[in-house]
Amino acid sequence: MQGLIQILAEKVLQKFHKKNILQGLQQLLKGLSPTVSFGQDGTPKFSLDVHKSQYQSSLEQIFNYLEKQKKKVFLAFDEFQEVARYPEKAEALLRTHIQNLSNINFIFSGSTGHILREMFLDAKRPFYQSAEVMVLTKIDRQVYKGFITETFEKSKKSIQPQAADFILDYSEVYTYYTELICNQCFSLTPKTLTEEHARKITSDYLEIRKFDYLNILNLMSENQKRIVIAIAKEGHVTKPNAMDFIIRHKLPPPSSINQVLKVLLEKEIIFKTLKEYKVYDVLFSRFLEKYY
Repeated sequence: MQGLIQILAEKVLQKFHKKNILQGLQQLLKGLSPTVSFGQDGTPKFSLDVHKSQYQSSLEQIFNYLEKQKKKVFLAFDEFQEVARYPEKAEALLRTHIQNLSNINFIFSGSTGHILREMFLDAKRPFYQSAEVMVLTKIDRQVYKGFITETFEKSKKSIQPQAADFILDYSEVYTYYTELICNQCFSLTPKTLTEEHARKITSDYLEIRKFDYLNILNLMSENQKRIVIAIAKEGHVTKPNAMDFIIRHKLPPPSSINQVLKVLLEKEIIFKTLKEYKVYDVLFSRFLEKYY
């Protein structure tokens, strides 16, 4: 929770007191004694040591400061699901303050859909029905393909249509992985990227990441390994307790599978959409496909 308060205070000070951060600290966090230091370029930096008993008053001061601004304030929390991991009932504390504010609009975004759904759609959670839910879908495949082609051409390079299709298939059109693979392919392509070259570049990249992925596997129990490998080989799994899936991959009984799925979800090794289970990291999934 202290980290959240620190980040909130930093962002508010950068926005409203960039020229005089010390004065801003006095106005924003009354009653606290932040430690202020100066970088080599003279830029002031500060750190807070906030006791648990001060969490509520600190948040209240920050939100009250924003509430009093003359213009409407928009405050965006990225990866908001991380708040659910805080041990100090951060969700309830934030909700207590947020529900009384009128000059601040909040945007909560994140990449772990199942945790966000629980936070906003579970009647037992503080943020239940407190926001309009919007699911961002993948970028249209043809639009993305056109963008990739144009980006290559702007730098006097070219990419064959088959190579672009391979990249989009390989990355499953997830922006992060698409951009990462495109970056690798672009930097290693002298003139024209072919499908064969794109396949080699992705294969070589998996080799580079092999040690990282093996470390992830080494931290798993045997059943966890078997189930995550099975999901990767299938691409997606709608019924992990189905007998044909269990038999095909020689998995433990359904009761054990349910326990393992829960752990893998908590560790964000896999994620669950409304219909299916998938491996969270697309490249990790490709690695498991290739080597197991």
